Amino acid sequence: MAALLTTLALLAISWAVHLIWWRVRRPAHQTLGILLVFFFVPVLAGSFAGESSVLRSGDVAGMSLLYLAATACYLITYAGVDADSPSLVLIRTLQAAGEAGCSREQLARVITDDAFVAPRLHALRRDGLVAPSGSGFMLTRRGRRVARLSVILARLFGVHAGG
Repeated sequence: MAALLTTLALLAISWAVHLIWWRVRRPAHQTLGILLVFFFVPVLAGSFAGESSVLRSGDVAGMSLLYLAATACYLITYAGVDADSPSLVLIRTLQAAGEAGCSREQLARVITDDAFVAPRLHALRRDGLVAPSGSGFMLTRRGRRVARLSVILARLFGVHAGG
């Protein structure tokens, strides 16, 4: 039980540090910032705990797996709320319309290239995953690695492009 509570405490502390840092000044590379926070919090906590810890040495592996899995889930969730997703924008627009609802044309006005494609291309450029090429963009070497991993994961989970 101590291992679970310790892991949950480390996750809560990491999240709180993340929240405070972002309130003070949001970093340019947010994913890297989150990774740094979620890496250094347990490292610093472990260095302060030292030998006085009530945890058994076998607990560390399980704690690490839980912490890594929760961190990965948090990164995925954060990416979903950091930038408005088309689904969230549609839901908010429909909610604001109330009982009157919205026509397809009204919904199409809120889902635009400027609102969704341009910010994502900017983020991909900032993170070094795409580079300008002629009148468009192309994947960088790093972008190709991420794309290959994405394809592997999509196949593993039975996700097919286009629905």
